[in-house]
Amino acid sequence: MGKPGDGPREDLTISVERMMRFCYLAQMQFETAAGSTKLLPLHLTRFGTLVFETSSFLYSLFEDRPDSINLVRVWQGFDHPFSKDLQDCVRRLDPFKQELKHLRNRLGFHGSLSRSQERVGLGVFDVDSGRARDFACLVRDMQQLFLRMIAWYMKGMDASLHPAEMWNEFVNELKRRAPSQDDA
Repeated sequence: MGKPGDGPREDLTISVERMMRFCYLAQMQFETAAGSTKLLPLHLTRFGTLVFETSSFLYSLFEDRPDSINLVRVWQGFDHPFSKDLQDCVRRLDPFKQELKHLRNRLGFHGSLSRSQERVGLGVFDVDSGRARDFACLVRDMQQLFLRMIAWYMKGMDASLHPAEMWNEFVNELKRRAPSQDDA
C-alpha cells in the first residue's frame, strides 16, 4: 500500500476514513423514514437533510479536481480486489455526477441565492422517472462496497493499532441507532 516500512499512504488512510463517514451517512439516511410532515418541505426534514448530505458526500468521493479525494485515483497503483467493483460503481455514478455536483454546490455545502439555482441537480431524486430508485440502489451498493474495502484495509493494518477492535467498533457504531426523542 506504500513503500515497505513507510506504513500506509496518507491519501489511502484518508480515503478509508471518508468511506467510513459515507457509510454512516448512508446508514442514517436509509434508517430515517420520509416522515409525515405537513408544513415542512422535504429538504428541511431530517430525511431530506440526510439525503442531500449523503449525496453531496458521495460526489466528493469521486470529484475530479486533482486536490480532492477521488477513490479511483487513490486506489490505483497497488493490488487490491476492488478495481472491477469500483469501476462499476463509477460507471453507474456517471449519469448522476453533474447533478450531484450542482446538488453539493447549491444545496449541500455552498448554498444558493435562488430557488431556480437550487432546483438544478434535483433530477437525481425524480421518483417518476425511476432515477431516484436507481440512485438509492447505487448508494446502497457503494455503501456495501466501501464496507468491504474498509475491512480489507483494516486487515492490512499494523496489529499494534488494533484493527480488529477498530473494525468491531466501526460496525457497532454503524448498527447503533440514534435514540429517539421519545427516549429522552
